[in-house]
Amino acid sequence: MKRTFAVFGAVVIFAACLSSHADIIAGPITNPANGHDYYLLTPLTWPIAEAEAEDLGGTLAIIKNDAEQEWVFSEFGPFGGSQRNLWIGLHRENPGGPFSWVDGTPLDYAHWYAGEPNNMGGNETCVHMRWDPAAPGTWNDVGEGTMLNAVVEVAKPRKASLTSSEKALIGNWYESGRGDRPCYIAGTETSLIALNASNGSGCRAILTRQGFLSAPAWQVHGEVVSDRILWSNGTWWSRKAMDYNSASRPKTAHEPTPDQ
Repeated sequence: MKRTFAVFGAVVIFAACLSSHADIIAGPITNPANGHDYYLLTPLTWPIAEAEAEDLGGTLAIIKNDAEQEWVFSEFGPFGGSQRNLWIGLHRENPGGPFSWVDGTPLDYAHWYAGEPNNMGGNETCVHMRWDPAAPGTWNDVGEGTMLNAVVEVAKPRKASLTSSEKALIGNWYESGRGDRPCYIAGTETSLIALNASNGSGCRAILTRQGFLSAPAWQVHGEVVSDRILWSNGTWWSRKAMDYNSASRPKTAHEPTPDQ
């Protein structure tokens, strides 16, 4: 199960408010294969379960392959030692009509129980995973008013990885090209941090997707020119230690003029 975590002082918090119709039995539990969060809800009718799923920022679970089928049912079917039938996000608008997922995805994977769907009684419009030791998790169509546990799936946006040019900034730098003023840029898969211990300014997050290099919390911007980073506060870093003449260096567009 993944936990909320902080990156460079910014904590990303997912908050969801349920209506009075349902309680969360379990979750969020993250499927490591797709990075999505899942919740198990108390028994509900299918329409109310889908409404609750949307309140949580997702939908009833959408199953795309054998791996997701196995993970969802093994995680929630026997949860808490109970034998649970589970609503998923597959339904049809009209009895006897075609099935589709709640997000409009066409049905190109299925795990039906033998003889299903059969639209028994002419009103079976929704689908659940069956608790059946002989055929665990196989699907069955039932009426939407049946009270069953529901599995909610919330897809989390994936963070963009650093590009190769951004990763190339990781390493040693020198303030004003001076060997006695070392700086460093460290990186994760998605972010860069500039550390400048030589002048006591500490570290700051720099994200290379807005303004090339940006640190909005410090109102400092930078751009790379050749083997230097030119910061808008008038400082600059060199990739190598050498005597650069600060008066001859190119100006960044963000840098203030002397009378500002």
